[in-house]
Amino acid sequence: MKLISAATIVTTTVLLQSVIGLVAAIDLRFYPSPNCSGGWLQCGNLPGGSCCYSRTVPAAALMLTSVSGVSGFTGWGSQTCSGPVALTASSTGCKNAAFAVYSGSYRPIIPTVLPTSTHVTRAPADCIEPDSFGFVDENGKEHVSKISEGNRRAVYAALGKGDIVTLKVEAAATA
Repeated sequence: MKLISAATIVTTTVLLQSVIGLVAAIDLRFYPSPNCSGGWLQCGNLPGGSCCYSRTVPAAALMLTSVSGVSGFTGWGSQTCSGPVALTASSTGCKNAAFAVYSGSYRPIIPTVLPTSTHVTRAPADCIEPDSFGFVDENGKEHVSKISEGNRRAVYAALGKGDIVTLKVEAAATA
């Protein structure tokens, strides 16, 4: 009997890890322009339930690169994934916000960490800042590049102005 119980526990654990693995590599994109046009900031490989925030560039729209294993995602008007909700969705594609979005997160179907309460508050230090940026070139090809401390200010300024030329220069410098 103990052998069957141990085998059941191991099988269940492996299955849960497989399902959780489906949501391990989701990118959350912040678009300063509505309808996900122009350049974007991105938190790459964001774990489920983690908060991603933009320090200075508010988003008009959010998009997850995949919704496999995701039960929904939310954008907030604060930098701490709390406060006024600007958008909430459970489907793929671009989602326009009702007002400026400064942070966002998604909820996996099977949470990796079970919440201890229904009200979550976070300090900005508990949130993740975007690690990359992107744009679509004149040929329709998508480009994603890393943000470093050396180019962060230029990338944020270019996104704030919708300056794709500067994003191309910064992407070439990191290549």
